[in-house]
Amino acid sequence: MVFFSFFLSLPPFNLGLRSSSSSLPPPTSHPHSPPRLFSHLALVTALPSSSPPPLSHSPRVCHCHVKTMNTALKSTYIPQAQVVRDNCEFLKPKPRVHNQRLTIQHWQLRDLITCPKTSEEFIYVNQHSVNCYNTRTKTTTSMMKDLDFPPTSLTAACGFLAVGGQRNQLMVRQLNSNWFAHTSVGGSINNALCISEHLGGTRLLISNNDETIKVYSLPGLLRLTSIQLPTPVNYASVSPDGRKMVAVGDSNQVFLFDISVAAGYQKIGTYTATTDASFSCAWNQSSDKFAVASQDGFVSVWDIRHSEKLCKLGSKQQPQRNGATRCVKFSASGSIDLLVYSEHVSYVNLVDARTFNERQVVRVAPAYHDEHISGIALSPDSRVCFVGMEQSVLEFDVDTVTRRSFPSGSLL
Repeated sequence: MVFFSFFLSLPPFNLGLRSSSSSLPPPTSHPHSPPRLFSHLALVTALPSSSPPPLSHSPRVCHCHVKTMNTALKSTYIPQAQVVRDNCEFLKPKPRVHNQRLTIQHWQLRDLITCPKTSEEFIYVNQHSVNCYNTRTKTTTSMMKDLDFPPTSLTAACGFLAVGGQRNQLMVRQLNSNWFAHTSVGGSINNALCISEHLGGTRLLISNNDETIKVYSLPGLLRLTSIQLPTPVNYASVSPDGRKMVAVGDSNQVFLFDISVAAGYQKIGTYTATTDASFSCAWNQSSDKFAVASQDGFVSVWDIRHSEKLCKLGSKQQPQRNGATRCVKFSASGSIDLLVYSEHVSYVNLVDARTFNERQVVRVAPAYHDEHISGIALSPDSRVCFVGMEQSVLEFDVDTVTRRSFPSGSLL
């Protein structure tokens, strides 16, 4: 193991009510050019060798001291680190390019593409509309047209499609019927949406800037409860087994909930991510690990059986602001076991979710200029990874043969 230290200082970010004005320039459109792959060496923090306390113990973070401030968070790190091998190829080169335009409505909210049904289709936001594109037939189908708001959040699951807006607008559609609903949920910006089967039904969770997670039933759109947190909520994700929920917001705190019929949504742990706000979180397919993407350029991973971090992964461009990790996803099926996260511009990272010590870094923008990433989506069968850009969507094939091959072992 190698020990190192460095001082990380970030410029102030607006962690309160969001507005379109910010110190970071808004997304700009660029002509598309084929991307190239990029490899480099990186460091991630590893789980300490000593056994961590059980989940019921008060969470703490080893090797770093965090001081929280209103406008910026600063930290001096003295982490335990290991070299991560970056010459892996989880995605095959030469992606297919689909000329579908995605529009980013808020500079921090970058989860605007989804692939809920098949690897041949993806759903995406384009200005005031939501479209579905079929990569085989090359046809575009309108899913929601001429909305009275530009969506800042998007999700599709369990047979429903939902989008949210900056003034708490909400539109929900049932994909196999004519049922739909359009309403305002109150509060502020709908930062993220999550549709999940749990507590005996289909639930829509709305992460709002008013420091709440609003829970609705589907169909019907009846509000069941509102979960209060001490910070504006940027993202909430329910585990695939429907028993846990993780939520993040405009602080470096991570909130873990237990979900049960008896107690509903009960907070069972509060953890520390890194030094800045987080804007995305996700569960692995077995519901025992979750990942959090933070604005300071790190993705933190936990195993629910321990309160200590399993690992902390850096971005290619960290500590620059362009290295902010905006969206994180786990592969959803089979033995693919990948963790994928996008940066603010130009780069997507793929990590071996079995060991977290192998990574591929893919540059999805031309070499001569940066391009904003609007979101990432893995197909349900984990065979395809879509990367949304402002002027196109890149379709990468996952090397599923290699991912389903495990190293040979021997008896000692």
